[in-house]
Amino acid sequence: MILRLKPGLVAAGLLALAACNSDPEEPLVEPMASETAVPEPAPSATGTGASTAIADALDAGALADREDPERLLRFYTNALRIGDWNSAARAWSLDAQMTPQKLESEFGGVAGPKVAVGKGDIESAAGSLFYVAPVVIDFADGRPSRRGTIVMSRVNDALGATEEQLNWRIDRSSMLPQ
Repeated sequence: MILRLKPGLVAAGLLALAACNSDPEEPLVEPMASETAVPEPAPSATGTGASTAIADALDAGALADREDPERLLRFYTNALRIGDWNSAARAWSLDAQMTPQKLESEFGGVAGPKVAVGKGDIESAAGSLFYVAPVVIDFADGRPSRRGTIVMSRVNDALGATEEQLNWRIDRSSMLPQ
């Protein structure tokens, strides 16, 4: 019998092992290059300032991207940072039944969450592509940080697939408080 390890499972295992790190100052997940270039302002009730600049710069084209799953993750994390729960919910698959209200109750607060997404791996199975990436979410209001993975998928150009099925969407995430 030959056992084959899936890269996503290996990455999840490595992330779990990294969580055992005794040095709390050492980062467990390196942010994507694009993540470090975006300021992390608090949501603005008046719609002015840096959060409006990010909102104006939300890359809505990421919702129709079939090539780059990281583009959709940048869209999603920026929407979370500015508290644009409607846009963030649009990054999820319809099957996930994610709503703006669920996202706001999970991530809302005085300041937007700081989200760092590591480099993921693309896997294929049964006509679908999956992208699995490590993620760390920190909160400025004292809530515990969360670490885990985010899983995205899309149909691999199958005949008869809908536009929604052909575009990258978030299927699920698993986050544990630290």
